[in-house]
Amino acid sequence: MNYNKKKQVRKNRNKKKRVVVASEERKRSILLFSSLVFITNIMSTFHKEYYLYSFLFLILTTTSVIVHSNDNIYTNLIDKFAVSCIVVYGARVLLNKASLDKFFDLFIIVLLFLITIYFYVYGYFTKQYCFCKEMSVAKKYHCALHVISSIGHHFITFL
Repeated sequence: MNYNKKKQVRKNRNKKKRVVVASEERKRSILLFSSLVFITNIMSTFHKEYYLYSFLFLILTTTSVIVHSNDNIYTNLIDKFAVSCIVVYGARVLLNKASLDKFFDLFIIVLLFLITIYFYVYGYFTKQYCFCKEMSVAKKYHCALHVISSIGHHFITFL
């Protein structure tokens, strides 16, 4: 192979690397932006005077943005802890507000919670949804997870 062809091959490899990196950055930014949906929960819980709930959503939003911009084992564990705090506190608020005359709202909340569990836990064990081997599919389900859980917590807040 002559010198010009070698040079052209190297240029093509570099272009492919840049495209892959740019594609990964774009996919990461999708999750970063979808995690910002929790800002709406910060505002609604603050408006309804659930200040601890609002603070927990502030922490969750912060950890989620950090994880989706710098994913490693430590940021991931901190984010999982923030998610756990939100789930526990959300359940506490729900149990304090629940009554049979709000059956439809309770049904929606439980359904949204089960959908998030299905996407995350069942997906983990079966390597689907949020854990699909094809990253574009996994990112879409993870984005959906952010939106679905946010909506569920809005239902809890305004119950």
